[in-house]
Amino acid sequence: LLGDIMDFYSLSRFDKDPSKILCLQDDIDATVEYFERLRSITNVPIIYSQGNHEARYQRFLWSRAAELSNLQNMRFESLVKLDQFKIKWVTDRNPYKVGKLLFTHGDLVRKWSGATARGHYEKYGCSVIHGHTHRMGAFYHSTMSGTYGAWENGCLCSLKPEYMIGPDWQNGWSVVWFSGAYFHVEQVVIANKQYVYHGSMVKIA
Repeated sequence: LLGDIMDFYSLSRFDKDPSKILCLQDDIDATVEYFERLRSITNVPIIYSQGNHEARYQRFLWSRAAELSNLQNMRFESLVKLDQFKIKWVTDRNPYKVGKLLFTHGDLVRKWSGATARGHYEKYGCSVIHGHTHRMGAFYHSTMSGTYGAWENGCLCSLKPEYMIGPDWQNGWSVVWFSGAYFHVEQVVIANKQYVYHGSMVKIA
C-alpha cells in the first residue's frame, strides 16, 4: 500500500465543505473497515507506506496539539489498528526494496503520465514504483548496466474531488511479478468503470 489510503480530509489545508469538517471518526472507521476486508481475503504480509495525506495527521498534532503527539493511543498506527491487522507501517522517510524494485509513496509531481515516474527514477537511481500523483504511468531507461523502469501506481479514489476540476488522474493499480532477481510490473487501468485483467473484462457496478 503506497500511501494516501486515509485522506484526513478534515485536517487538510484546502477549503472544505463545512458539513464534512467533523468527519474524522468516519474517515478512521472507513480505513479500519478497508483493512478488515483486505485481511478477510489474504494473510500475506502487507506493508503500508506513509503518504502525504497520512502525514496531515502528524502535522496537525505537531502544530496544534504537540503535547498529545507522543501518547501511544494517538499514534497513527494505533488509530487504524495496524497491529491488529498485522500491517507493517513505513514512514515517508523510509522507502524499501523488494528485490531490485524500490517502493515509496513519492514526493514529486510532474506534468504528463510517466514524467513523475522518470523524476523518481532520476532521484533514486534505480527501478521504483510510487504513488502520490494519483496517475498511471511508466518510464523505461536502458544503460550499459541494464534496463530500468519506474511506475506511477494510480489511485482508487474519486476522480472528481471538490477542490479540483478535471484532475489528470487515473484509477488503477499495479501487480508486480517476481521471479528471482527478475520482476515485471503489470499495470491495471480502470476506465469507464471497467478494466481488463489476464484477458478478461471486469465491469464495476
